[in-house]
Amino acid sequence: MLRRLIDRMGRIAPADGGGDRFVLEPAIGAFDRVYGGQSLAEALIAAARTVGEGRRLNSAHCYFLRLGDPRKPVVYVVDRLRDTRSFSVRQVRAEQDGQAIITATFSFAASSGGIEHQRPSPDAPLPEEIPSRDVALLALHGGDLPRNSGVPWPIDLRHVDQPPWEKRIGDGRHRVWMRADEELPDDPLLHACLLLYASDLTMADAVTNQHPIVWEDLIAARGLFGASLDHAFWLHVPARIDQWLLHVQESTRAADGRGFTTGRFYDRSGVLVASVAQEIFIKTISGETA
Repeated sequence: MLRRLIDRMGRIAPADGGGDRFVLEPAIGAFDRVYGGQSLAEALIAAARTVGEGRRLNSAHCYFLRLGDPRKPVVYVVDRLRDTRSFSVRQVRAEQDGQAIITATFSFAASSGGIEHQRPSPDAPLPEEIPSRDVALLALHGGDLPRNSGVPWPIDLRHVDQPPWEKRIGDGRHRVWMRADEELPDDPLLHACLLLYASDLTMADAVTNQHPIVWEDLIAARGLFGASLDHAFWLHVPARIDQWLLHVQESTRAADGRGFTTGRFYDRSGVLVASVAQEIFIKTISGETA
């Protein structure tokens, strides 16, 4: 699964007609819609193609506007908003059939010195002490996995707190160890893309675990519908996604059909490498918010 995702991102190619336009041919996947984190990572690839060497991603801000269709190509249109000695800023519009499905702004920064501080990493069991998502689901369901639950992920997820398939009320805190499921080359852009992809995987769980909502019902739209509305990501220092990262998430508020979550990524030595914020839309199929 990871190799297929990487190969897909590598197939982003210049579109006909020149300019800062890139195209990605249709994907073959298990889901019936395009995963938001995947589109965001692909938009980052397109943006980075227009940025010179010596600059790395420092932030991304995205709105998810429409559900993407995995059977259709995606065109990424890049607008060069700013280039200075310290920063390059790019806006990317991902389109299908001439309509935007996401719009994202990426900032790339040159390395520089300055002040430094961080919030300490919270205590958590080691990832080796926690079963993987696949092992936990197999133990729970055996061979009779719910729809979409058995789809392999390119990221190994190990839930410290309440996993999203348990229908019990949590406290809004959600800690997950994450790591790519194979070793990766020393390519900072690849690691940034996959970390951005991973940052969207479990943000909704901190919202839903405060309510009697089961994860597979949300994915299968069985009585519920949920979707990411926006996503913000800050990469403070370079990080490797093929080494364990602890994603500490907290949902402080849900109201009017929307839930808000923040997250912090720490490496195993306790360094805060990235921060995330997201709002999701969630409602029952009947129209009442969950």
